[in-house]
Amino acid sequence: MSTPPKAPLTLARFAKHVNSLGNKDKVIKIFQYGAQALLHYVYTDKSDPATRKLNALFWGLVLHRKLFRYLNFLTELINIRTRLRELQHDKEKIVPLCLIGKHISFLIFWILDNAVYLSMGKLADFDAGPPAMLSYKLWTVANIFNMLKNLRLYQKCNPKDQEKLNDVKLALVKDASDMIVSVGFSKMADPYISWGHIGFAGIVSAVLHLKLGWPRDE
Repeated sequence: MSTPPKAPLTLARFAKHVNSLGNKDKVIKIFQYGAQALLHYVYTDKSDPATRKLNALFWGLVLHRKLFRYLNFLTELINIRTRLRELQHDKEKIVPLCLIGKHISFLIFWILDNAVYLSMGKLADFDAGPPAMLSYKLWTVANIFNMLKNLRLYQKCNPKDQEKLNDVKLALVKDASDMIVSVGFSKMADPYISWGHIGFAGIVSAVLHLKLGWPRDE
């Protein structure tokens, strides 16, 4: 059975889509990473009041998103349990194994990210640098697992199902964008990935998330 096409764009659908909790985070992510890109490419004079305001906006959105996603590790625990059940019954082992690896990586990532928020929010007194760097590396591992999963889905796609095929291709582009962000923040690719590259990749990732999640015709 072919994948149904995306539903037409209407104001009602758009409002419902961007105002769901998960998608609203991605809308805020666009502004966060947009500010980051502007700080690298446009507002480079640190003495400029506009630069200081944009920098304050960026870090404010960083903290906001960390608080918004606090306790996400609980969701990952549920995801791991679900994928383990799927692994027992699904003949296809590669996809569920990749998802289990992704969710385990994100489980530890979110715990570390929650700790970083406590330090950045002045709620705890410790150096947030080491756990932040480790969390970015785990984010990279999760991205690798997700990319492997999507590559497997691409292999299994019916070439006649263009809707599904296009979605998987976009998902792979999103995976690559997420990889740029996580590797860039972890400084594993210094000096090749700049602050501006991270900002641009973050915008692409958020936009693709919104596009991939757009509802389809019934």
